[in-house]
Amino acid sequence: MAYNQQAHFTLEKELATELRNSSATDRKVLYQELYNKLFTAFPEIAHNLDTVHDRIAWQMKVIEHLYDKDKIFLEIGAGDCILSNAIAPHFKKVIAYEVASSIPFIEGKPDNVEIKIFNGVDMHEKSASVDFVYSNQVFEHLHPDDIQPILEAYHSYLKPGGKVIIITPHKLTGPHDVSRYFSDDAEGFHMKEYTYSDMKKVLKAGGFRKIKGYVGYSKWGYIGVNVNLLIMVEKIYSLVPKSLRKKMRNSSPIFNFFGLKIIAKKS
Repeated sequence: MAYNQQAHFTLEKELATELRNSSATDRKVLYQELYNKLFTAFPEIAHNLDTVHDRIAWQMKVIEHLYDKDKIFLEIGAGDCILSNAIAPHFKKVIAYEVASSIPFIEGKPDNVEIKIFNGVDMHEKSASVDFVYSNQVFEHLHPDDIQPILEAYHSYLKPGGKVIIITPHKLTGPHDVSRYFSDDAEGFHMKEYTYSDMKKVLKAGGFRKIKGYVGYSKWGYIGVNVNLLIMVEKIYSLVPKSLRKKMRNSSPIFNFFGLKIIAKKS
């Protein structure tokens, strides 16, 4: 059966509503259960239609300055583990966590990549055991009530001076889930879409400092900018009428600048 975007939206909205209305205890089961339902119904959405190079090249540009064969890299929401496999030669070990066991993992896993299926909440890593925690397109899928406990968990897993890398869509260019084609607000599995200001607040509360947003372009690379400067730009852009922002959101410079790529250090 051909992919049906309307049917996808209808199912995802229904499942997301269940997740939004759930308790913290329920979510220990629901993240895995609901995402598996979605990916089983629409297996094609588990894989971006871009080429393998397009999917990971920009991510590798964001983190390439962190490469160190003596360091341990932990990826949350690894999907088919394409990034974890690609960066494996640059780290001592890569630990890849994924909630949806229905996603087919790519073949040829390097020996230093360990895949772990989890419930979306409990990771059970040892304290001060990893150097980097990486989360791409995950935060927006988390229930807002789970953000602080999860950031505190990331903080505990990191060694002193370790870093968290969070990449998530920006609220002012959203919605970024399937709602984008049907609504002005995120109604699917994006529980919340964030701003630089939001991320600074939750990261500081989670025990992180030296917060930088990385801006640039995949062909040239990314540079770290103090998050306070980005918050100022964000405030100015928020004054642009929503109708105009909607027309501008597919602009490559706007999309790249406001796509949140944040690195913060454990304090």
